[in-house]
Amino acid sequence: MSKAVKVIAGIVIVVGAVASGGAWYTGTRVEGVIRDAVEQANHELAQRMVGDNGPAHLDVVSVDRHVFSSDIRYKLVLEGAHFRVDGKPLELDFADHLEHGPLPWSRVRALDLVPVMVASHFDLVRTPTTEKWFAATHDAAPLQGRAVVGYDRNTVLDIKLLPFAVDDAGHPMHFSGATAQVKYGDDGKRLDTTGSLDALQLTLPTRGGPMNLQVNGFTFSSGGTKGRSGFYLGHTDGKVALLSGQVQGQPAIQFKDFTSASLLQEVDGNLAGQVNYDVGMINVGGKEVGSSHMAGKFSNFDITASQALVDFYQTKVLPQAAAAQAARAGGQPYDLHLTDADQLQLSNELTALLAGKPHVELENLSLKTTHGESQASLMLDLTNPGTFDQPADDLYKKMVAEFKAQVLLSKPMIGDLVTLQAQSQGMTDPAALAKQAQGTADGVAGMAQVFGLAKVEGDNIVSRLHYVDGMVDFNGQKMTPEQFAAVMMAKVGQLAPH
Repeated sequence: MSKAVKVIAGIVIVVGAVASGGAWYTGTRVEGVIRDAVEQANHELAQRMVGDNGPAHLDVVSVDRHVFSSDIRYKLVLEGAHFRVDGKPLELDFADHLEHGPLPWSRVRALDLVPVMVASHFDLVRTPTTEKWFAATHDAAPLQGRAVVGYDRNTVLDIKLLPFAVDDAGHPMHFSGATAQVKYGDDGKRLDTTGSLDALQLTLPTRGGPMNLQVNGFTFSSGGTKGRSGFYLGHTDGKVALLSGQVQGQPAIQFKDFTSASLLQEVDGNLAGQVNYDVGMINVGGKEVGSSHMAGKFSNFDITASQALVDFYQTKVLPQAAAAQAARAGGQPYDLHLTDADQLQLSNELTALLAGKPHVELENLSLKTTHGESQASLMLDLTNPGTFDQPADDLYKKMVAEFKAQVLLSKPMIGDLVTLQAQSQGMTDPAALAKQAQGTADGVAGMAQVFGLAKVEGDNIVSRLHYVDGMVDFNGQKMTPEQFAAVMMAKVGQLAPH
């Protein structure tokens, strides 16, 4: 045996010994790590799966530990009203095969030699509850996952849903499958997710008849660091190439190239955020209507008060959601059941929130057609009213520091919509279409002026409302809130059919 071969053989022996020892050491830690992770998962589930969606919990059923691997069985129990099967909680069983580090064999085969604590391979287990799902995926586990956990507890989780096609009582569903990846690190302080779904088609029963839904080209991503508020701060983005819905006998409505982008931040001890939605094209009945955009933001939301109000909603309000829904379905009113202590807590947290002077703004809501674009915007600044124990009218006037709203209707856009509607009814003569479009746009503008609801500025019908310092300015006319309410009631009465 040459010297080089002896050296290589020695290295292999050393690496093998280290890996074996490391695997044994890792194996002694795995169960503790798993149970810690399950406890953390249940903490997250308790916060997120509330109301009709919860409660939910994950249980470790068994742990079978070996030197180089461990086999673990889990049970996920979903007790929420939306998940129940025949009145019983939905239970999903999972089998997890863990390869101990530092060099799990599956990673060695892939030539990935970075040491890790464990490599996990888990699958949904076939049970009577999941029998139909397995049948739809030709007996393959319809939900599969792979995870890698480092010695620093940082985790990368990959989840895959297999494609399937079913037809349940005349309600077909075609699913292309979906994937998602979750990166969890810094002891839960960092969370990044990505995912995609190529296609989903299904038919749902509605009061108006069967409704066909279709989603194509869905992707999402989010990344954030947990802030002092307990919320994950950062971006969340999503895209849908096509979202389509059609009730039998009605024209199809399609939204093409839908995108969303949001950002959550902590600024000077307050929460602030912004969101943008865009639709590249709205199509109704095969005819292109136009594109749409929405942009909004909020700021000055006290972190402590915001978190407390979220907790209050989850623990006090959501548990009563089912009872409230049942009462409404029966045509009965429903009052939240809150103790005196609950009422005091709610009042204190609202006071703290309003003391920060929260700001909410819809910067732009628009619809753009071939010849025009209409827009709407509003802004609201809130402030501490001093006490909630006062008449409602006084409370609202003191709570609202400033409110602005503007609606701009484009006459050419109105004409475009009228033309599309007329074409859908079979009208084809260009001159007749143009005359009807112009007449309708002029009619809307004339009515808005006659009833004092708006002014005409060029090709736009514009209405503005501004409230500040206890006074309302409506299209240049200043009045008290009481006078404004009386004026609007009178205008509504004039517009109502007799």
